[in-house]
Amino acid sequence: MVEQRNKLLFIVMLAILIVAGSFYSFWQKNTVEEVVSSSDDVAAKNDFRQPERSDKVFVYISGAVHKPGVFKASGNARVFDIVEMAGGLTAEADVAKTNLAQGIKDGMHIHVVDKLPVSNEHSATTGITTTKVGNKVNINHADKGELDTLPGVGPALAERIIEYRQANGSFSSIDELKNVPGIGSSKFEKMKEKITN
Repeated sequence: MVEQRNKLLFIVMLAILIVAGSFYSFWQKNTVEEVVSSSDDVAAKNDFRQPERSDKVFVYISGAVHKPGVFKASGNARVFDIVEMAGGLTAEADVAKTNLAQGIKDGMHIHVVDKLPVSNEHSATTGITTTKVGNKVNINHADKGELDTLPGVGPALAERIIEYRQANGSFSSIDELKNVPGIGSSKFEKMKEKITN
């Protein structure tokens, strides 16, 4: 009986040691992972800051600014930075139609519209350039209302086109419009004669 009790006590002690060893091993592994993780976080933060030192880009600005022209800027600059480089907006500039917070890309053309009335052939709305050329809607600059006039485009799809344009920059061709969710080949065929970029 005493021998059975000693065996039982030995088994219990052995089980406690195994469990304690497992917990210690798990704790040590987590501590090492936390140290590695925190050093990875520091490296990631350093990598995150690197875009501030991105390459220079060239942007052309025209329209209602004091000194239109081509300007060299950092890759993370915004439209308002380029407007400042161009001497600021003129008194005729329509600030409400210019997205000053938009990011810039190399080779971008920013056209700041003015408040003066425009002809039917060149009606301006978004502030970067004209939105109608003849009877065609310029997909790079049209507002939600103008996009809504296109065949097969409602308010929701017009909003997606604007969101795509803000996220990816100007459309390089009208075919790129098919990249917008909700615009397939058949819908594109209905509107392609009525759009330009």
